[in-house]
Amino acid sequence: MRGRGKKNRMTAQQKEKEAARKNRDTVLLMLSTAFLAGGIAGYLLEGKLSAAPYISGFLGQAAQTTLAPSLWRELWTVFRWPAAAVLLSLLPLAALTLPTLFFLRGFFLSYGIVAMMEGLGGTGVLWAGIVFGPTCLLAVPAFFVLGTTGLLGKADRQGMGKKLLGRALAALPVLLVCAFLDRMVAPKLLHILLKGLAEGG
Repeated sequence: MRGRGKKNRMTAQQKEKEAARKNRDTVLLMLSTAFLAGGIAGYLLEGKLSAAPYISGFLGQAAQTTLAPSLWRELWTVFRWPAAAVLLSLLPLAALTLPTLFFLRGFFLSYGIVAMMEGLGGTGVLWAGIVFGPTCLLAVPAFFVLGTTGLLGKADRQGMGKKLLGRALAALPVLLVCAFLDRMVAPKLLHILLKGLAEGG
């Protein structure tokens, strides 16, 4: 009898883990779909709206200085999306607002990348890699972790507040590294690239 009870408890735990995994996969799929839909919309819209003034201003700024941009501006640029994901997770209607946030993130990221690639010709891929690389490799995964945790917390509130806080704290060093790269490394690389293109031309 003891063996059977232990087996039943293990089965119940396995069912709970399986249900939690399915819920996580469902939430991740929903947010990924919203992000991808935003990316597609950004790509399509960029073809209809000219980003030439933005690209010209960007090139002029990169050519003039290698100085790091304002710390507060850079922190705002990196932290605004993850912070918004945490904040919306704590508010009502997160099941609606979080997918919308992911759609917008995908939209603006895609629009910026495509505009830079098309506006700068053959070197656009390199430019986009320098400008958006840290964001895509570091900040976006952290954004997904926080959004997924927050949306799961709406379905199961027990312990999710602490889990969201813990993951937000774990994401903090990653986002700080991203801000450091964007502020200290990217401007210098862009200046070197622009200088090399000017000398080559």
